[in-house]
Amino acid sequence: MAVTILRNAQLHITSEEFVDAQSIGILDHRIVPVSSHLLEDGTAEEIDVRGMHVCPGFIDLLVNGCAGASFLQNPSVETLEQMRRWQTQHGTTTFVPTMISGPRESLTKGLAAVAEFKEKHPTICPGIHLEGPFISQTYKGFHPSGYIRPFTPADFEFVMSYKDAIAYMTIAPENLKAKNIVDLLGAKIKLSLGHTATTYYEAMQAFKAGITNVTHLFNAMRSPMGREPGLVGATLQSEKTYAGIIADGRHVHPALVKLAKKMLGSRLYIVSDSQAVAGMSKAPASFVVGGTEIFVDHKRGLIDAKGSYAGTSICMLDGIKFLIQSCGFTMDEALEAATYAPAKAIGLQDLGRIEGGFIADLVIFDDDFKIQYVVQNGFVKSVAELI
Repeated sequence: MAVTILRNAQLHITSEEFVDAQSIGILDHRIVPVSSHLLEDGTAEEIDVRGMHVCPGFIDLLVNGCAGASFLQNPSVETLEQMRRWQTQHGTTTFVPTMISGPRESLTKGLAAVAEFKEKHPTICPGIHLEGPFISQTYKGFHPSGYIRPFTPADFEFVMSYKDAIAYMTIAPENLKAKNIVDLLGAKIKLSLGHTATTYYEAMQAFKAGITNVTHLFNAMRSPMGREPGLVGATLQSEKTYAGIIADGRHVHPALVKLAKKMLGSRLYIVSDSQAVAGMSKAPASFVVGGTEIFVDHKRGLIDAKGSYAGTSICMLDGIKFLIQSCGFTMDEALEAATYAPAKAIGLQDLGRIEGGFIADLVIFDDDFKIQYVVQNGFVKSVAELI
C-alpha cells in the first residue's frame, strides 16, 4: 500500500471532511483523509509542506497552445505532450485543447490526436473544445470567415463518430436548428454558447433546452442594450449557467468580472485562452494561427490586423493573481474559479476539489504564488523535477 501524506498544509477548495484539516493523504492516486490506518505499517512517505498552500490542480477549459506549440497549427499527440509538460509546470493538471473554425481535415486530425492522447492521459485531457465552425460571422473574432457555416446532418454524423473525444463545443444557436441542439444534447455532447449574435430570448431558449455553459463571457457576443440584453443578460440572469472569463486583464474589465462574480457566484470560472507564445522566453513579433497573422502587442496583447483579440500569453496562475489583485476576489474565490467551477461546468466528476475519493491532482505554492510541488494523478513532483 503506497501512501503519501502532505502535512502542515493550508488546504483550499475542500469538502466538509477537510475543512479543518492540515494534512492530506494520497492512496492509489486518490485523495483520502489522514487516519491511523494509513500509518499503521510504517511505510507512508510524509512530506512537510511547511504551511504552504495546497489546492486542487488548475483546470483550463480553453487552451490553443503554449510553450511554442499550437494545436491548431499542428494537431498531433506530440503537440499535446509539449503542451502538457508546460501546463503541468504551471499547475494546470487538466486542460482542454481548443481548435477554432477550420477545414474538416484539420478537425479530423485534431480529434484523432485528442482521442489518442486522452486514452493515455484520461485525467489530464477530458477531450477537445471545438470552438466553431458553427458560430456567428458577425462575432467571429479572428476565426477565418471561410470556414464558418450552419450545422448540417452530415456534421451531426461527424460529431457522433468522435463524441468520446469532445469535451464541449462552442456554438451560436442561430447557426443550428432547435432540433440540432436537442439532438446533440441528447447524445451527451456538451454545448456552450459563444461567438454569437443570439438575442436574449434565443439564449434563454437554449438554456431551457439544456445548455449550461457560456464561452468567454463578454467577448465575441453582442453587447447588452436597454431593450436587448443579449447573451450577457441571459447568462447573468440564469440560475444554472456557468460562464468562463478570459482572465488576462485585457479581454474583460475588472468591473465586469466583479459584476459576473456577484451574479454567478461559484458558476464563474476562468480560462487562459493561451496561444503558442505563452511560456516562450522570447515572443516573436507575430505568428500565424489558422492562416491569420497574430501580432504580439505588449500593450494590447495578441491581436490580428483588425484589432480583434486572438488569445493570450498567460497561464491559469496568472489569471488567479488577476482575480485577487485586480478584481477583489479572496484567494479561495479565485482558486475555485480555476478548479472546482470549471470541473462542474463540463461535468468532471472527481476533479477540482480536495475531497475523499477525488483524483489526487494538487498544486502546492507559497505565499508569493510560486509553485513548489505539483501532484499529478497521485505522483508528487517538485518544480525542479518537472522542468
